[in-house]
Amino acid sequence: MSILRFRVTFEDYDDVHRDIDFEATHTFADLFTELLAAVGFDNKHHGEFFLADHNWRKGKSIGSVSGKNLSALKKVELVDHIDDPHQKFLFEYDETAKWSFQVELIRIIASPEYRATYPKISVTFGLPPVQYKEELIIPVREEKEEDGRGRRSKKPVDNEEDLLLAMLGSMKLDDDDDSETAAAEDEEAVNIEEADLEEEDLETDSEISKLAEEFNNTTEIDESSSSDYGNDDEDEFGSDDYDEDYGGSSGYDED
Repeated sequence: MSILRFRVTFEDYDDVHRDIDFEATHTFADLFTELLAAVGFDNKHHGEFFLADHNWRKGKSIGSVSGKNLSALKKVELVDHIDDPHQKFLFEYDETAKWSFQVELIRIIASPEYRATYPKISVTFGLPPVQYKEELIIPVREEKEEDGRGRRSKKPVDNEEDLLLAMLGSMKLDDDDDSETAAAEDEEAVNIEEADLEEEDLETDSEISKLAEEFNNTTEIDESSSSDYGNDDEDEFGSDDYDEDYGGSSGYDED
């Protein structure tokens, strides 16, 4: 009994393949089961086999299977569709994911291995892709819109009482803001007044010091002037030299 060795590859993954050996009497239902098991896929979806040329162009349909119902292919043997030593088949699986497998006959072995059970996987190369790709769901935090004052907007009210309470709360917040603003302005005004008073005190002290200095200078000048004047009078009119220059009364009488 001859052994048929098929190489199974993915259309979009060249670095992954599986070599599977079948007996000549095996069917496409066996190929379907072993092919999916070799790459770790389940058999829950619809699949279909096609003939293919050497360029992997899809030709005539061989048969299809749906889920675990293999009755349509259990009577279709592999040798019934082998006309070439390198016969090629295409297998399309899962209409949603659209997996495409390429199946090629690469070797015909004259006799089976001793005590080997077929079908069997003879070569495993590369890691197959994951059948079901998980979608990562990132939670998004709901952002609240801000009002004109930079605060978070309040939730809508359902009745008039809630609306009134909301308005009062808003007015209270506004009053608090105005109070804080007024307090800040008053504090700033007080600081400015204190600074002006300090500046005025400094100017007043400077003027007083200047006036005192001018007064002291004026007093010294007056004292010095009065002293000089008294000495001159004494020299001109009160000294003995005056009498000597003009003579005394006794000399005048003598002439």
